[in-house]
Amino acid sequence: IRPTASFKGQDSFRFENSFDLGYQLSPQSMVLYHQDYWMNLYNSQLVGGADGLGLIAQDGFFDWTYNNFFKNSDESLTLSYEGRLYLPTFSNRREAGMLTAVRNYIILGSKISSALNLNLIEAAIIHAYARPEHKNQANPFLENRVTVQLVWNMSEKWQLSFPVAWSVTRMRTAEGAQFSNINKNFAWVNPELRYSLSPNYRLGLGYYDTTSLIRSDFSAFQIGEGLE
Repeated sequence: IRPTASFKGQDSFRFENSFDLGYQLSPQSMVLYHQDYWMNLYNSQLVGGADGLGLIAQDGFFDWTYNNFFKNSDESLTLSYEGRLYLPTFSNRREAGMLTAVRNYIILGSKISSALNLNLIEAAIIHAYARPEHKNQANPFLENRVTVQLVWNMSEKWQLSFPVAWSVTRMRTAEGAQFSNINKNFAWVNPELRYSLSPNYRLGLGYYDTTSLIRSDFSAFQIGEGLE
């Protein structure tokens, strides 16, 4: 359950919720289904504006993780894998012709100290759409995403995560459509502070922005706009 306040453009409030149903295959491996669903609280145009609750399914995916399939002798360096198969549960992408998306994550973890960890995450993504464009905008085809994440375990209960991510997406060729046959760049930060109430429950406070820190053609930075 994630209550969300947006202060960009027009103030709005919504729930960005999700549920998982999974099975622990082994101490290192798990399979699950994850579904996001958003609900309007006040004036959120992303979920129907001011009219009604606007319960909308967002992305849903099957997920398989295999943690620490490699680790060195003192476990200060680890490699993990995560694979996702997306379903067209989000209506906007479904209307654009989305069939599926496949993500493959390789996570290189480095233990800097007892309290600090640094993760380098490489994600190769394939987007499958039934048509090359939608509403005169080219659909995505291939994407590469790199994330550098610093995790600070402040205490047994408090944890601060600060990821910086950059993705490059190759767009489909669609004659006359916007973004046809180009690479689109997008960079963002998503810091989150978490507090563990128990092994099964925790509270968190996070931040993200829907505007990139760089222009899509990588011609300039726009840090102020991206953090607004």
